[in-house]
This record gives sequence, C-alpha cells and structure tokens, in this order.
Amino acid sequence: MRCRILLVGFGNVGREFARLVLERRSELAKVHGLDAAVVGIITGRHGSVERARGIDLRKALRLADAGASLESCGRGVHGRSAEYIRRARADVVIEITPLRIAPRQIGVDHIVAALSSGKHVITANKGPVVYHYRRLKEMARTQGLGFRYEGTVMDGAPVFNLFQETLRGIRILSFEGILNSTTNLILSMMEGGRTYEDGVKSARAMGLLETDPAMDLEGWDATVKACLLANVLMGGRLRPERVPREGIASLTPERTEAARSARKRMKLIARGWRDGRSVKASVSLEAVALDHPLASVDGTSSSLVVRTDMLRELQIIERQPTLRQTAYALYSDLLAIHEGRLSP
Repeated sequence: MRCRILLVGFGNVGREFARLVLERRSELAKVHGLDAAVVGIITGRHGSVERARGIDLRKALRLADAGASLESCGRGVHGRSAEYIRRARADVVIEITPLRIAPRQIGVDHIVAALSSGKHVITANKGPVVYHYRRLKEMARTQGLGFRYEGTVMDGAPVFNLFQETLRGIRILSFEGILNSTTNLILSMMEGGRTYEDGVKSARAMGLLETDPAMDLEGWDATVKACLLANVLMGGRLRPERVPREGIASLTPERTEAARSARKRMKLIARGWRDGRSVKASVSLEAVALDHPLASVDGTSSSLVVRTDMLRELQIIERQPTLRQTAYALYSDLLAIHEGRLSP
C-alpha cells in the first residue's frame, strides 16, 4: 500500500525521520506492506517543494544539511502553508514545526487543514496538542482519521501508547518527571563543576536547544509537557501560561554545591496531580534526595514516574536519547495508522 507523506517542517527531527524512512524502506515494504513516499516538504528556510512520484530524500537531506534551498527537489510550493495542506495530494501530514506558547499558532492551522481535507495527522509539536487536544481528537474521530502524537513527550518512549492503549482502564493519580533533556544536561554539567554558560554552550552545540532557548531554559518546554500529560492522560484543562513555572537560569553554583553537601541533586521536576475534581501541574527546580527515583537521571536522559489506582507506581526511563528516538516516535505512529490504530 502506497502512503504519500507530507512533511511540514524539515529541521533536525524531520531530517532524522527522512533518514529513518530511507534506511527502513525495504523493511516497511516487506514486513509492513507499506510503500512510504514523501511527496512534499514544507519549510520556513529552505523553500517548499512537492513531487507526486516522491521526493529524492537523499538529495533533500544533502541540500538541507548544507543550508541550501530544496527547490531542485521538485515543483515549488508557494502561498500559505495551511492552504497548500488542504489541496495537497497526501495521505498523512507530519507536523513538526517549532513549539509556540499560544492558543493561536500555525501548527494548529496545519493540523486542522489536514484533518478537514481527509488526511491523517502525526505530530511531535506539543503546542497544538496541549491547547487543542479535545477539539483535534474529536475532529479526527468524526472524520475517521488518525491523530497521533507520541513524539510530544519523552521522544520515542511509549508514554501515550502505554497509558492509552496498553493500560486501558487505569486511573492516573499523579506523576512527576524530568521531561526536558536540555536543562537536565546543563544541571548535570553544573554539578560536575562546569558553569551554566558552559552547559548552555554544550547544549547548543549538540542541537538540543529549542529555536527559542527560553523554551528550555525558562522551563516552558517542561511546563507544556506537564500540561500535555495532565490534559491528555488525566482529563485536565490546563494552559501552560497559567501553571507555576521555574526554569534553571537563576541557579547559582552555590546552590548546586549546597545541594551536593546535603547529599541531594538539583533537578527540574514537572508534576501533575489530582486536587479534588480538578487537575493541577507545576514545574520547579528542586534539590532531591539521592534515593528519589529521579535523582539518578543524568545528562540528556529523561524519566517519568506515574502513580495509579491499580499498579501503584511505574517509572519510564529514557537513557541519553538522540534525534533518532523522536524520529522513531513519528515512524511508530505512521505504522500504527497504517495498521488502523488511528489514535492512542
């Protein structure tokens, strides 16, 4: 079965997904019966192109990695991206534009355009899901379309698949986690004697920082993820800008040393919990004891501890993820939709 894919965004994650499709093309066809072809790529900096027979991904990757235009990869696409998505001849739209903290954002326009024109949607963009989850889920359901978002939290670790598909009927009471790789890396470096500035520089060199560094350093990314988990898995109605939030920019070496002297470690902790009939969340910089389940989560690793009504406490740990993990989330969502599992 041929699946025509439109990539909306071709940054680090989009390119890694393209590499994964190239590497696994034979397996996709032989094992899963899926002929995956990227027929369009929309970007903000490298131009936008389409090619009905499928874009040469090796060429597109070579050009994008060099910072060049994709115009020689196909016919140029012009005008508003949402309008093009509506008329594009594609089966699946993968929306991976940068995170924004606002109810109105282009990512939502992209997803609505795709669903309203009969296209499945996969996204790793947290913004549209955290603000418009109920609306988008219902829109996909009434249209009989796929809407999946595993890559929005913890890269490719199966957070939503686990709790929405595997552990059906379970009730989440609370969670706490280290959900931002960038800040966790910087905290680990500072604990090792490096400065905050050194950590930021290293994170930037590794390609970890969001397009807007404040998304990571001021705690916005972790806050969006906390709200997303609370809204999707616990039925909350939280907005990131209304949640108590603390980043790591104010952390001093003295505070780090004080935590170490007290046999504790500094961690940026995202939380969600039930408070009567409401759901709440927070993100705060804390000194946690060494026996805390999140204390040993170092570097770019992330972890989520979930407390439930039936299985008590579960912990998911993702050790030192790379871009491949987030690309895998898109890949696994693609396979799920191909197999008829339209939503987690």
